[in-house]
Amino acid sequence: MRIAATLALIAGAVLVTPAAAGAAGVDHTPPTRPGPLVFDLTSGLTISWAPSTDDRGPVTYEVYESNSLRTTTTGTSYVYSTGGTLPPRIFIFAVRAVDPAGNPSPYVYRTVGQIWSGTEIPAAPTDLRVEAQSRRLLKLSWTGPAETSPFVQPPVAGYEVFLDGVPIGETGATSLVVARPRPGAHTYGVRTINAVDQRSPVTAERSGRP
Repeated sequence: MRIAATLALIAGAVLVTPAAAGAAGVDHTPPTRPGPLVFDLTSGLTISWAPSTDDRGPVTYEVYESNSLRTTTTGTSYVYSTGGTLPPRIFIFAVRAVDPAGNPSPYVYRTVGQIWSGTEIPAAPTDLRVEAQSRRLLKLSWTGPAETSPFVQPPVAGYEVFLDGVPIGETGATSLVVARPRPGAHTYGVRTINAVDQRSPVTAERSGRP
């Protein structure tokens, strides 16, 4: 969930969240994750979801089936098939929101057919880096877990980013631009979120002002 406040007091330092970082110029803040996927199997399959929110305006939704992009839409539903019943196989659907600047939300997943237990813990990201993006902005980037077959492990849905132990945003990318906190020692962290909404341990790096 995106942290809505633009200022937070942490360990005596003022922290400006990603929402505030994007407010003054280029949009760096991803949309929120769409709501849970709902299946209507009355006649074929129609998929719907609760809308994302974004600080800069309307978003586009990308709808995937088994890692293949099926459509993009500004609505909150997609008719996958009409009439009859689905073939007897596993279907893996995913939806994410993308804002006009190209920032992606995490994916939301749902399957037709049971393939995941719901308790699978994803691997943590590695190689977390904190770099100066500009005088006021920092770029956090990392390497995501190795991809595996979604029939073996739930796919990565996105990442949750932390500053001094406090979550400051989620993204579907492997980087996030945030505003600089005040100078001093701060701990930046990131963890993986998978398709069954399980979280990995946090990968942390302690850093001063880059």
